[in-house]
Amino acid sequence: MATIAEEVSSLLAQLSTREQERVLNFARELAHPPAFPHTPLPPGTPGYIVAQLRVSPEFGEAMERALEDTEQVYPDE
Repeated sequence: MATIAEEVSSLLAQLSTREQERVLNFARELAHPPAFPHTPLPPGTPGYIVAQLRVSPEFGEAMERALEDTEQVYPDE
C-alpha cells in the first residue's frame, strides 16, 4: 500500500504544470497558516477592545491604504 506522500506524488505527476503549481500553493498555505487568523468581532464591540487588536504589518498597511481611499472627498460627485 502506498503512503500518502507517494499517492500525492503519483497524482501530481498526472497534472499539468499549472495545476501542480496550484496544488503546491495550496499545500504551502496549509503548512504555513497566517500568523493572524481572521477573527471577526461581534457587533457593538467597544473601541478599547478594537484598539488592542494586533495585525501583521502587511495587513496594517492594507488597512491604512483602504482608509486613505475612503477618506477622499470628491466634490463633483
